[in-house]
Amino acid sequence: MSAAGAVPTKDRFTSLDTLAIVREIRAAGRLFIDKVFDVGPDAWEVTLRGPSKGRWALLLASGRYAALRREAGAHAEELSHLTRELRRHLSGVALTGVAEPQGERMLDLEARRGDSGTLRLIVEFFGKGNLLLLRENRILAVAHAQTWAHRTVRVGADYVPPPLHANPWKMGAAELEASLARSRTDRVRTLAAQLGFGGPIAEELLHRSGVVGTDPATQDVARVAASLHRVIAELLAEVGDAPRGYLYRRDEVVLDVEPFASHRWEQETGVRVEPFDRFSDAAFEYFGSVAPVTAPPTVDPLAEIRRQAARQTTAIVALKAEADRLRAQADAIFANYASAERALEGSAPADAVDAVEVELGGTTVPLRRDRSPRETAQEIYTELKRIQSKIAGAEAALKATEARLEGGPLASGATSKAEAGRPVVRRKTHWFEKFHWFVTSEGVLVVGGRDAATNDLIVRRYLGTNDLYIHADVHGAASVIVKNPPAGSPPPGPSSLSEAGQWAVSYSKAWRAGHAAADAFWVKPDQVSKSPASGEFVARGAWVIHGTKNWLKDRPLELGLGEVDYEGETFWTAAPPEALRARGRLRLVLTPGEDRDRSKRELEIVRELGLSRELLQRLLPAGGVSIRRV
Repeated sequence: MSAAGAVPTKDRFTSLDTLAIVREIRAAGRLFIDKVFDVGPDAWEVTLRGPSKGRWALLLASGRYAALRREAGAHAEELSHLTRELRRHLSGVALTGVAEPQGERMLDLEARRGDSGTLRLIVEFFGKGNLLLLRENRILAVAHAQTWAHRTVRVGADYVPPPLHANPWKMGAAELEASLARSRTDRVRTLAAQLGFGGPIAEELLHRSGVVGTDPATQDVARVAASLHRVIAELLAEVGDAPRGYLYRRDEVVLDVEPFASHRWEQETGVRVEPFDRFSDAAFEYFGSVAPVTAPPTVDPLAEIRRQAARQTTAIVALKAEADRLRAQADAIFANYASAERALEGSAPADAVDAVEVELGGTTVPLRRDRSPRETAQEIYTELKRIQSKIAGAEAALKATEARLEGGPLASGATSKAEAGRPVVRRKTHWFEKFHWFVTSEGVLVVGGRDAATNDLIVRRYLGTNDLYIHADVHGAASVIVKNPPAGSPPPGPSSLSEAGQWAVSYSKAWRAGHAAADAFWVKPDQVSKSPASGEFVARGAWVIHGTKNWLKDRPLELGLGEVDYEGETFWTAAPPEALRARGRLRLVLTPGEDRDRSKRELEIVRELGLSRELLQRLLPAGGVSIRRV
């Protein structure tokens, strides 16, 4: 019997453990979700309150276990993006039901707030585990996006449950007999794997039935099936509606935890049982030893600054390598000018390709067919000067970052009046700076109009054939374009589209109206035009959308304010907080506030961050702001 060794028998919930936690949650009565916290990798704590039974803390460790406890555990100081999404949707929501697990190791909680639709919080204990939040079967948030041949788990997709086995706890004696008769292995493996009970439960069932687990499953099937059907009903009855817990130890080593008094452990020498009034308390004690939830790491306030310095250093190295390559090409043209001319004379007609690559003094140089070698060299030198300018900006940004690390005069963000609001002195203005803009967590540039004139300009001049157009589902909202990255870079992914949708609704009238969330959509450029239907008029700054819209539902009105590194330079920007965390430094998080307090909030931000009020006003959407420190 595998239970004989002084080692734990399981590292995650069985199907019966899952049933026990479901019944515990039901027994707690009507509950409301308060907050969600990160408590470790793939582990969360949901604080709950009830009208009559006080507060609870539901620990959810995906791939491992769950426990409903009276005491809250240690929380991480910062919230992950997933946890912020869970809070946004679930805080204050009534927990209205817990689905019967049907023999699966999966916790399915149902919640509802008024008429806003049904939410489901699903925690998977099988495989690597996962946590998902659904609204009406559409995935709103997920811990681990994955794709299989039969199902896709990602934000925005419809939820398809994993392939389900027949519920072994509902099998009749005839079904058990048929399953045993078809098996080609022994009894314990048939129950554990083929019927889905799992190893510990299979051993308990066989022990209670008084049959040998290593015998062939096809032996004496009628009697064994009848006995198994009886003890399955016994186990379910012992779990009941208010499961107790039983922890088994040998010396100081925990061996097992069950929601029933185990018969198989009673026969083991030196094993003692510790009964608990509630299964969750016993499960927390057991899994805290064999599959602990890692305590939240201590937050290093300088860690993000160090990562920023590392990114800036990497960018500088890449820019200098590019500058060296360009300099070598231009120098090679002038050092081998006659050879360059002969190479062009002997090349194919000018309309074949734009350039020909030529070896000049050991350096490969692209020579334009429609230009002289001298003109090509001058173009290369012009590009070299641009790269050198970016290197200077990147080195200045790195110097500022290193000053923050060392606690120098730039560490607090304070600057002189002349430098206020400019993290780095730049030599030129980029085209997108005349608009609202930000860089997504995937490094994709997103640009939006400031008014009717720039809403027209941005589409007419800058919406490329491979870009995407995004618009909040709010009248008069800004035109937003997601620029297609350069060749060789990956196209905008779901994260970029989600962040761009959040940004679009934040710069719409929904912000001034104080909404918490709004919808946006994206379309391709050929769906955007100035051609209205007959009898309609398209105002300046407005565009007509043809065809199907791809919706980005429930985008939160929330902006981060901070600094972002882009093309070797550092800029102040307002962007979705996740984008700033990935590409720069998040300083504050802003949400809609009262219009009458706008001036006070602006002065507060200017004093705290050291940027000019003029720049701040260019960054913020119209309307009041509320501030949350990070």
